Amino acid sequence: MAGFDTIATPVGLLIGIICGFVPLGIGIYYRHLRPGIMGFFACTVSGFACGFFGGIPMILLSTSVVVSYVYVNRQDPFTSRKSIEEVDFAETNAEFVLRQTAAFGRTLRAMSYGILRNKGGFIGFVGILFFLVLTTFGPLFIEYEGQPRMDRRLPGAMTLFQMPSSEHILGLDFQGRDVLSHIVYGGQTLIITAIETGLMATAIAVVFGSLAALLGGIVDQLLSALSNFILTIPQFPLLLVLASILDFDSHFMLAVLLAALSWPALMRAVRAQVLSLKARDYVEAAITLDLGMSHIILREVFPNMVSYIAINFIFAIRGAMYALVGLVILGMVPLREPDWGIMIWNARSRGAFYNPDAVMMALAPIMAIALFQLSLILFTRSLEEIFNPRLRSGL
Repeated sequence: MAGFDTIATPVGLLIGIICGFVPLGIGIYYRHLRPGIMGFFACTVSGFACGFFGGIPMILLSTSVVVSYVYVNRQDPFTSRKSIEEVDFAETNAEFVLRQTAAFGRTLRAMSYGILRNKGGFIGFVGILFFLVLTTFGPLFIEYEGQPRMDRRLPGAMTLFQMPSSEHILGLDFQGRDVLSHIVYGGQTLIITAIETGLMATAIAVVFGSLAALLGGIVDQLLSALSNFILTIPQFPLLLVLASILDFDSHFMLAVLLAALSWPALMRAVRAQVLSLKARDYVEAAITLDLGMSHIILREVFPNMVSYIAINFIFAIRGAMYALVGLVILGMVPLREPDWGIMIWNARSRGAFYNPDAVMMALAPIMAIALFQLSLILFTRSLEEIFNPRLRSGL
């Protein structure tokens, strides 16, 4: 997985604690202990789970939230009670960074309120959080069983399959191994690969769709022709053909391939959205002032499409996970345990679907995938409310 590991480690805990002192120190300095303590806890957990990959970004997020509680724009006549003639709108680089940090923190707080306000979306958020905690912190408490356990065969039993019991709450598989340990360890690779696919596919679609709509001409024709060509190719059959030719030893390269086949539909939708936004006065003004393509895309166009993009990102993760599981079940990618897809493949190949004692070996990974997918779908309800203010009035 390109060396990316999200299993909690003591080193990660130390990194998280060190990172947590930043928002905590800011909170203590400005006498806002509650956001500072929450920031410390968030950095500790994130660093514990992902090391620097989790601790450093969480410093930025939690610090922004803490600053949003304490920041007051002294140059704003509404907060400083100055008259408009007394206000000096000039600001230093440090003041600009502080103002932007506080604005970002207020946005994060508004997003958290949006998640809490929508019941279905909150349930989806809790479900996603549950699976992330399970696959990240579960290995601290449950040991992985990768070797056969012949000693667990019951007297007179023909197989090592066992129904759930107080000792093994999800039962045993065909080699006498604890099914729960494979559920805990088997989701991380699948989830991370699906997220990588969703990120890359969404990024490609947004960039290509925006460029096609804003530049037009030959660029639009080439990108539209490329997307149309990929859309005419049945994706999953093509994946089966490529999997029979290529050796997918790297899950990251598999994510790249899935992303390369997944972006055209979203790209066409983004292109249509940008063409609509292009006619707006503020976008035409930015083009007339020659503010640059990056400014137009990131500052003028992207904020107006962020809800649509975020929801399609969730659906891209969904589609990637189904494609990955399908390839594994068909045996078209290297089978390396632990993995939820491999658990289903083993269940099918070992006759678990026809053995009452083996029901959990087949049902546990299917239910895990289904519940994770359901959580993603429910979470989109909160995303719609967060990015679309018109939906908030109906709650």
